[in-house]
Amino acid sequence: MKNITLALILIFAGTFIAIAQDFDATVSKNPVTVGERFQVTFTLNIEGSNFKAPDFKGFTVMSGPSQSQNIQIINGAMKRSLAFSYVLAADKTGEFTIGSATITSDGNTLKSNTVLVKVLPETDVQKQRRQQELDQEKALGDQAMQILKDNIFVKLSVSKRDVYQGEQITATYKLFIHPELNIVQINPSKIPSFNGFWTQELNIDKVNWQREIVNGVPFNAAVIKQVVLFPQRSGQLSIEPYEFDIIARLKVQSRRRNDPFSSFFDDPFFGGSYRDFPYKPKSESSSINVKSLPGNQPDNFAGAVGNLGMDAWLDKSSVKAGEPLTLKVKISGRGNMKLIEPLKVNFPPDFEVYDPKTIDNISVSAGGVTGNITYEYLFIPRNAGTYKIEPVIFSYFDLTNNSYNSVRSAEFEISVDKSEKTISGNVVSGVRKEEVQLIGKDIRFIKLTSGNLQKNRISFMFSDLFWLMLLLPLLIFFIIFFWLRKRKKLQSDILLFKNKRATKISRKRLSTAKKYMAKSEQNKFYEEINKAMWGYLGDKLAINTSELTKDNARRILNESGVSESMIDEFLNALDSAEFARYAPSASNHDMNSIYKSAVKSITDLEGVLR
Repeated sequence: MKNITLALILIFAGTFIAIAQDFDATVSKNPVTVGERFQVTFTLNIEGSNFKAPDFKGFTVMSGPSQSQNIQIINGAMKRSLAFSYVLAADKTGEFTIGSATITSDGNTLKSNTVLVKVLPETDVQKQRRQQELDQEKALGDQAMQILKDNIFVKLSVSKRDVYQGEQITATYKLFIHPELNIVQINPSKIPSFNGFWTQELNIDKVNWQREIVNGVPFNAAVIKQVVLFPQRSGQLSIEPYEFDIIARLKVQSRRRNDPFSSFFDDPFFGGSYRDFPYKPKSESSSINVKSLPGNQPDNFAGAVGNLGMDAWLDKSSVKAGEPLTLKVKISGRGNMKLIEPLKVNFPPDFEVYDPKTIDNISVSAGGVTGNITYEYLFIPRNAGTYKIEPVIFSYFDLTNNSYNSVRSAEFEISVDKSEKTISGNVVSGVRKEEVQLIGKDIRFIKLTSGNLQKNRISFMFSDLFWLMLLLPLLIFFIIFFWLRKRKKLQSDILLFKNKRATKISRKRLSTAKKYMAKSEQNKFYEEINKAMWGYLGDKLAINTSELTKDNARRILNESGVSESMIDEFLNALDSAEFARYAPSASNHDMNSIYKSAVKSITDLEGVLR
């Protein structure tokens, strides 16, 4: 029995040792001198997430975090370890404590040990050496930035720079990355706004990376944003740049020469491996000269610009009174058709006319907005007779000859016969014939006999139903009153209105993303995830699109009382989705994991920002 008990104790002890979670902090050197660089590493012996570093008070972070994962198989057993490393420099003499880092593993939050680092004053030789290192570091950093500048860039191209107000132009943003560069992270940091333009963004189903030669150098290039623009006012309008946050991994030590990505510096401190360099490429802005339209505008000109045409017709030319007809007006061609309002049609006064129905058959591409738009005017002649509808006139600014052009339809004649449903024989004085017909159709005659009636012995007055019917309208009135007042208040406060609908819209977009995930449509999936997360931030925090950056979001979330871990969780999920969308190796990313991260981070934020 003792042996069995001992064996069980050993088994449980072994199991405990096997699952023990160690999260250790170590430094590469201790003590150090002022300004001397050293490395601190946080190592976890199992898998973990949501790593959060201490504030490193007393030290300057020179680089990091650099994350690495190690897998060892010893006697058939696999061991994993995860490490986060920083390079620090001591700011002043004394003793400073590197605080605990935290990480989440198996649902538990682990804390690393603290490390007391003694910082000694540096000698003259050390000062001189440190200055040399700083100079070298600066020179190497400048070289790295120059390499990244030459090999990562965003180009903005516009189809025209001198246009009329209302004339279409197309703006295209293209990202170029040298194929030998190792991109670790890529995210849009500032999305351009297009003030002064009516915009229609083209849907980029898939970010297609293609090889392009620029000044004899091959690049991977992809269109990342394409927008059709219609200037709404004259003058100089600016198209803003598109900015990205990119982290590129460069090799920092190599004996090879004549290779721009392997020989630009040697840094023995890092042991000859790779370093991550942040870089913020952005496109140039572009100025558009928008000319005013000529002043001799036709009376019925309503802002249509392009190469357009119009056709109008009736579905039938003869009907009976009370039967509906439809006049269709179709505008087709190329131009700002989505901005054209239904044309004015002068119907005879006796016609009952309904609001026109719009049928949009327009396609938007880089080549322009083309297709047709049809307005259907439904009307009902009330009386018999022959009627005429004046010609429909459509005026637009023709870009072919830079002048106004008016298209005129034919005059429409309609023959209306008497309706068989017309009731005759009721003579009412003092009214017109058509009004007599209306009375005969809508109101029944008074019955002259009482029929078989019986006295109701149950009194309705003061019954439960009586009180219910008496109070119900009052109750409904107050419900509608307060609902309308609340809605008016929400709509008057646009920021509050956006705040209230932020969650609803983000959930809808996440639902759409889930459908794309089920169909394995990766680009549409990542686009919807990005829209859901950026849209939630913009609406919830009342940030304009032009100011919607991660730095702004982090600052405002901090001011709103959101914890750092929750902010990191949200921005990390956003980074993952954006990187998966723009990275050439997007197919390697786990859509389900990114979807779950997006849902969780939005849900967590909603719990705090509600």
